[in-house]
Formats: sequence, structure tokens, C-alpha cells
Amino acid sequence: MPREYRAWAYVTTGFDMSYGESAGHSDAVFDNVFVQREAYDHFVRTRTWPDKTMFILELRQSSDHGSILRNGRFQRAISSIEASVKDEGRFPEKWAYFDFGPTATEAVPFPKEARCFTCHKQNGAVDNTFVQFYPTLGIR
Repeated sequence: MPREYRAWAYVTTGFDMSYGESAGHSDAVFDNVFVQREAYDHFVRTRTWPDKTMFILELRQSSDHGSILRNGRFQRAISSIEASVKDEGRFPEKWAYFDFGPTATEAVPFPKEARCFTCHKQNGAVDNTFVQFYPTLGIR
């Protein structure tokens, strides 16, 4: 688990996003996306992700009850942390996807049969990534 991923380039926060009919959570979830600063800068210059790019997807519980809050939701505890890694020499598909759960320091790889592989390949706007949901990196 990268220790300082929150110091990486912040890409976006989604709210209660799901990509499949069976996807979804019992409670609304925030998902924060971070990518290494060097990879972000490279993408801005070239519109491609360099080899060894790593994204972190931090899924957080949400709440609508707290302190003075009268409307809206805010982020709470981490539900899970996932990573996507581009390593052309290590992965035949170029990208691999991993799950850290809420607290693990070592990731468990998602199986190649997992929906994330197919969905990213079919729907990623650029190089298996959903830049169409990243306002600072979206397709121009």
C-alpha cells in the first residue's frame, strides 16, 4: 500500500457511482481517485499514461447526520482501497487491479475474470482509464 497516496495528484471524487446493474452499496459511497504526480504530469503533456502508473481508488462511507449538518452528505471511514497499476512488462493486459480492503498493507489482485478488466477495457476513455469522469483530465 503506498503510504502517501493522498499527497499524489488528486483526480476526482465521485458520489455513489456504480457501473453495473448489480453494483451499488447499501449506503451512499464517496470514491476519491489519486494518481502519482509524475504520471499525472505525463498525461497532461502527452494524453497517455506512462508505464508504471498507479491509481488509488479510496472508497469512503458517507453520512447525512453530523454536528450542524442540515442537508447533504460528508465522507466518513474508509470502506475499501483499490489500485490499478499499468505495468506492460508484468501484466499481459498492461493493467491489473488490486484490492486492499479497508486496512490491508498488501493487496489482493482481482481475478482476470472480474468485471473491472472488461469494463475498463470497453469503457475507459483513454488507456483503460475513466478520464471521462475526471474533470481536470477529461477528453478535450
